[in-house]
Amino acid sequence: MWQNNLFPLLVLFMVFPIIVFSLLNLSLRHIFIRSLSDIPYDQWAFPGILFILSSMVIFPLIYREFYHLRVQNKILKTMALSPYTKWDIVISFLGITIFETIIISIFASVVFLSLVSVSFSLGQMIVMYLFLLLYLSILANLFISLSLAVESVILFFGSVFLSFIILFLGSGFLFELDFFPSTLHTLLSYLPFALVSQALRQALFYDVYNVSLIIGVIMLSILWSLGNSILLRKKLVQ
Repeated sequence: MWQNNLFPLLVLFMVFPIIVFSLLNLSLRHIFIRSLSDIPYDQWAFPGILFILSSMVIFPLIYREFYHLRVQNKILKTMALSPYTKWDIVISFLGITIFETIIISIFASVVFLSLVSVSFSLGQMIVMYLFLLLYLSILANLFISLSLAVESVILFFGSVFLSFIILFLGSGFLFELDFFPSTLHTLLSYLPFALVSQALRQALFYDVYNVSLIIGVIMLSILWSLGNSILLRKKLVQ
């Protein structure tokens, strides 16, 4: 069956990044010629567009396993009978989904770079994907928490929609947070996703690495995964 689906998947992987790129970069590049730090917009926005694409890829993977199948009672019984701890289940699922998302993101990067006149060194691309790993680790935990904690379909998708709005418009992916009023800028700049976005661009364009932030995001991801394992255990008990 996978052979029958191979060609449609390849077409999807080719078309999806192009659509995302066309809707975001090709329109905004005429509004934001250069960033406030005087970096060409194509160069500045590339990491953000990649992060947005990765966000759209990882959500359906988590939704299916932790919400759709859970609501239909098709997976909780299997998890309850599993010999693995709930921590092992959460961590292994995080690892698999993040790995799949990064593989698709690498392919998308090739498509993006073929459409714009920007270039990154191999070292910069490695740094970009290491930060993408940090970003996906907290984003995946957010989606898992929503999938386990929210029962109502309307409330669930409303929460996910709000999360995507904040991610896309309030994390500094497409334009700098300095465009917002000072109070809102201060509030948004302390969100974990915005911190990762800022730290990534500092590393890419100024070769400055915020080690304390990186360690903080790693600790947040670990603690959040632990919290999700506890939440999963409670759901299984119910």
